[in-house]
Amino acid sequence: MRRSRLIFWIGVGLFAVVLAGLSPLPLLTGCGKSPPPVSSATARVYTGAELRAAVPLAFAGDTAYAEVSSAWLRAYYDQFRAEIFRQGVTKWDQRFDCNHFATYYVALAQTKFYLANFQSRTPAQTLALGTYWYQSPRGPHAVVVALTDRGTLFIEPQTGAELQLTPEQRASAWLRVF
Repeated sequence: MRRSRLIFWIGVGLFAVVLAGLSPLPLLTGCGKSPPPVSSATARVYTGAELRAAVPLAFAGDTAYAEVSSAWLRAYYDQFRAEIFRQGVTKWDQRFDCNHFATYYVALAQTKFYLANFQSRTPAQTLALGTYWYQSPRGPHAVVVALTDRGTLFIEPQTGAELQLTPEQRASAWLRVF
């Protein structure tokens, strides 16, 4: 009888933790520590010229760019979505359309990079992450472009999905800002 009561109260406690929005995993592992956060950048740093070679005709306003960690990008989307929802933006609207999503995605990521690297010795001024405007099959569209450890990636900031742009879509790009 005592064992079943103990199991019941442990279950109630874990249920309360989950309802409070906390992860029960640290409680179950006994260490109480969450895994270390994934860094937003790899050790590689691009010059402005290297960035423009990877993304032709890009506007590159800084001299050194940190390569973006593709593992961090996957985790970052949840943070971005939580922040934009916290601000009250929960869907596409003509007043907050694709270019606003892309700009906000990049600005928040750059802010996180700045805060994480304020005291570091990295020569990178910013992440190799920018907005990319091109002609999609449905009309003009803005997404995020990132130079990562997996190569150049395009991200749809409204869903977090990686996109594969066709050569025609890449050729149609008229604005690439880092």
